[in-house]
Amino acid sequence: MNSNRLIIFRLLDLACILTALKISSGIMLPDFLEIFSDYTGASTFTVIIMLLSFYMLDCYAVGREELRDSIVRVVVALAIGVIAAGFTFYSFEHWRFPRIMFVVQMLVNLGLSLGWRSLYFWFSRRYVPMPEKVIFIGAGMEERARRVLSEYQPEAQIFGYVGEAGADIAGAGPCLGPADRIFSIIERYRPTRVIVLDSFYLDQNIAHGLFAAKLRGLKVDDMRGLYERLASRLPVDLIGDEWLLLENGFNINPAESLGRFKRAFDVCFASTLLLVTSPLLLLVVLCVRLESPGPVVYRQKRVGLRGEEFTLYKVRSMRRDAEKNGAVWASKDDPRVTRVGKCIRKTRLDELPQLINVLKGDMSVIGPRPERMDFVKELVKKLPYYDVRHSVRPGITGWAQVCYPYGASLEDSRLKLEYDLFYIKHLSVLLEVKILLRTIGVILFPKGAR
Repeated sequence: MNSNRLIIFRLLDLACILTALKISSGIMLPDFLEIFSDYTGASTFTVIIMLLSFYMLDCYAVGREELRDSIVRVVVALAIGVIAAGFTFYSFEHWRFPRIMFVVQMLVNLGLSLGWRSLYFWFSRRYVPMPEKVIFIGAGMEERARRVLSEYQPEAQIFGYVGEAGADIAGAGPCLGPADRIFSIIERYRPTRVIVLDSFYLDQNIAHGLFAAKLRGLKVDDMRGLYERLASRLPVDLIGDEWLLLENGFNINPAESLGRFKRAFDVCFASTLLLVTSPLLLLVVLCVRLESPGPVVYRQKRVGLRGEEFTLYKVRSMRRDAEKNGAVWASKDDPRVTRVGKCIRKTRLDELPQLINVLKGDMSVIGPRPERMDFVKELVKKLPYYDVRHSVRPGITGWAQVCYPYGASLEDSRLKLEYDLFYIKHLSVLLEVKILLRTIGVILFPKGAR
């Protein structure tokens, strides 16, 4: 989604929350009390928890999904906000709103949040915003660039390419002229972005001119930058050792402050979650035991940090003889999965025992998913830079898991690897928080689990 539009959507939700607080206080509070000065703590926490709830449930997919789906997300987000805010308010007495006012505020917030989304859907069918205007330099990968733009920025208007005439015969799009006329072409079409598909055409004069145009507002990408900016992944077939070496990022030294913070967070988070979910875990174990014979906790060797194997723990979700013929990737509607297994896979409850792996240091809460050695040996041969995943601890959840549904093919593994490389390159506290929040949304709206 366009970043400016996303900012506007979040500001609209912020305005809804503040307006709901003001309206409810005007209805419920006496005249001598003012909501933002007399209930500063409660107001601040309400704003924070509601914005987090909207983010976790991906309530900003407005326009990319049906209106009814957006409504469901907003309702669930507000329900989570009510529970979290209510628990906090009645744990800290000085933060409390009057109970009726609390209900009124949430109902007004619901009406306002759904209201602007409904208006957006209504207007979006009658008003098309000015699209980004794109010109390609070269035509070697134009079809691929078109696919990326159509998926992640469908409103973009592509004029064509600059380079050697004739590629349009193969369906690559119209040729706008030779590369040495790039400046007059830019003056004629007034693009907002130029995407370099073939650096062959970038001699010193053209590159210098494009840089001057960039300083005046023209945006310039190559295919790697296009993928990274729009798809949040790194295309493995377009990167090389030199690019990986010189690019910013890939700062994964575990001895540095980020590595120490990540490990401390893993221990605290895993300990707390294991304690809180232990009654639920016992219930899941009981259901698995009653449905099918065999061990309840499934142990399996996986590849972790620096390519070393460790024993991963899961609640068994398949029949006892699921792998009697050897290791096999799970498939859609896999007949080996039990009825209880389908449920716990959808809700990720089968992965709760992996918190023990986190405490042992085999895994992290967030990181690339660990694979079995049989699969790793095969994928390392077929996918370049697959072993880069082993430069960090594997995780229970990760960037690939929240961005891409479960996959069980070589192509799925390639796409997940591209997301994992993006995660490793951009590893930061903010990205960790983003993944954690989006994981909650994936659990509440299961997709892709098998």
